[in-house]
Amino acid sequence: MLTLFKGTADHAFTHVVEDRSGIITVDMDGTVFGNGMYDGRFNTRLQDDRNGIIRPYALSLFHAAPRDVLMIGLASGSWAQVIANNPAVNSLTIVEINPGYITLIEQQPEVASVLRNPKVTIIMDDGRRWLTHHPERHFDAIVSNTTWNFRANASNLLSTEFLGLGQQHLNPHGIMFYNTTDSPRVQRTACLAFPYGARFINHMVVSESPIDWNFVRWRQTLESYIIDGHKQFDSQSASDRALLDSLAAVDQSSQHLIEGCPEVLARTAGGVPITDNNMGTEWRHSFGLE
Repeated sequence: MLTLFKGTADHAFTHVVEDRSGIITVDMDGTVFGNGMYDGRFNTRLQDDRNGIIRPYALSLFHAAPRDVLMIGLASGSWAQVIANNPAVNSLTIVEINPGYITLIEQQPEVASVLRNPKVTIIMDDGRRWLTHHPERHFDAIVSNTTWNFRANASNLLSTEFLGLGQQHLNPHGIMFYNTTDSPRVQRTACLAFPYGARFINHMVVSESPIDWNFVRWRQTLESYIIDGHKQFDSQSASDRALLDSLAAVDQSSQHLIEGCPEVLARTAGGVPITDNNMGTEWRHSFGLE
């Protein structure tokens, strides 16, 4: 029996995949649930941003040349499709623990081509275990649209120890970019683990080096985006130009989008960093303690 997170019980499913890793379902509007919890949507268009797809599109905002990228988790494939088609990206290595997501992606025209993209290598494994077993691999960016911070085992991808492991796999000026699911404790942990960083929407972007925020470069990258042979932004479209203009107008003073680590640390003062031993919010959340 599959139990859905509250508020989702009335959804009708178009796809159900069950394997040893659990149950994946997709509802009528393309929303994906992993073991009953929201796990993204099938959507790669920034003009129809129902799934926060602006976040993978923003990779070139804070890294000048993300040539080699590691992504932990595949889910709907929407993030993978966007990152793989970033014109600066030469290779995208994806580590996913549940092969059921590939079954779903094969049936979704918007993302299916990512499985055939020569830039992309998909590995079936646990992300943390794979990193531990491959100390020789290094990346310009490690990206994870990490699941809810209060889910079982979430600390494996949010803890101080995991961030230290990720640091060992970064090239010079490399970044880690991952979902905090709006947890102040996750955000504080990131800012204590790295000397440089900021919250971007609900993600943290952190690095051993100063982060190269460049809004001009970001716009140029967006204007050159092509997925499945189709330009994602039409210079002749007034709505597309308005969207790009609005993004270009954003800067680091826009705290609803970007909040530097000094401000994050001040806001979360007194919070305890997530470690492997204290398990973050995995058990405290359900008791109303966080």
